[in-house]
Amino acid sequence: MRPTRLLMMLLPLAAACSDYFIDGNNTNVDSATVSESFTQAPLPSIDVLFVIDSTGSMASEQAGFGQAVGGFVGALDALHLDYQIGVTTMDLEDQGALLGRPWILTPNQDDVAGNLASNLEVGTESPPPSQGLDAAALALADPLGVNTAFRRSDAALQVVFISDGEDESGDVLGTDPVEAFLGLLAAEHSRTGRAARASAIVGDVPDGCTGDGGTALPAQRYVDVAIGSGGKVASICSADFSGIAQDIGAVAVEWPVTFPLQADPVDGTVTVTVGGLRMNSGWVIDHAVPALVFEVAPPPDSTIDVVYSLDSGG
Repeated sequence: MRPTRLLMMLLPLAAACSDYFIDGNNTNVDSATVSESFTQAPLPSIDVLFVIDSTGSMASEQAGFGQAVGGFVGALDALHLDYQIGVTTMDLEDQGALLGRPWILTPNQDDVAGNLASNLEVGTESPPPSQGLDAAALALADPLGVNTAFRRSDAALQVVFISDGEDESGDVLGTDPVEAFLGLLAAEHSRTGRAARASAIVGDVPDGCTGDGGTALPAQRYVDVAIGSGGKVASICSADFSGIAQDIGAVAVEWPVTFPLQADPVDGTVTVTVGGLRMNSGWVIDHAVPALVFEVAPPPDSTIDVVYSLDSGG
């Protein structure tokens, strides 16, 4: 297997964002004209946790990780994201502790790509079983108190599982680790108000796969967690991850397209400007809500101004 693009599939890894801000109240209501202003949500902070299989069968995959991290970090930097990246293994002996030095990587540090490449070389000496879901839960709960400052209260979360085997968790998450981990992600979303998702680079379901590096077993649990949380799945046996990179980017960076209005506009009276530029198309009014709905989300931090008239009964 030649996973030179293995990490490139995760290029944007920015978290989903569902916030927007109303900057003003209705004006000129007495004259049946309403003006509203919104600010699109900013680029969010994101905490990225890699959970790596460190058993002997992963030697080939780990050898290729360092070849892709430069592009991965470069893409994060290009988005001007406030990111933190940590790496742990699927071996419960590590108790979810983040590995490497520095063990939290941020855009303010020197040589983030080189340090990430080094941190991802977690070794291949762990005995089975691989318990990625349990290990990720431990990393986020931090029972040893060694991951301090990794998980922030205002940051989105992206957990990335990379394995050529099936998850065998249960010691931490109980008899249904998939549902338990999805519940953990939901709790993170509720706590931070930011998206919490998982993605998986694993063996194909249902039959597994074979690549240049050997055979990968089907990884149903990781796939279920990724799909259940709105993340993405890619085959660890794939030689080209460019397509899946775009797919993960599409779900990782989501800004609102719907902006509820305070009243129902009269058709033909609505004017919309984004960042000071008039938009005559690319949006519709959903009268049932009512709301302004864009075909493509306005850029982060952009100002959206809406002016419309009310009918005689408004």
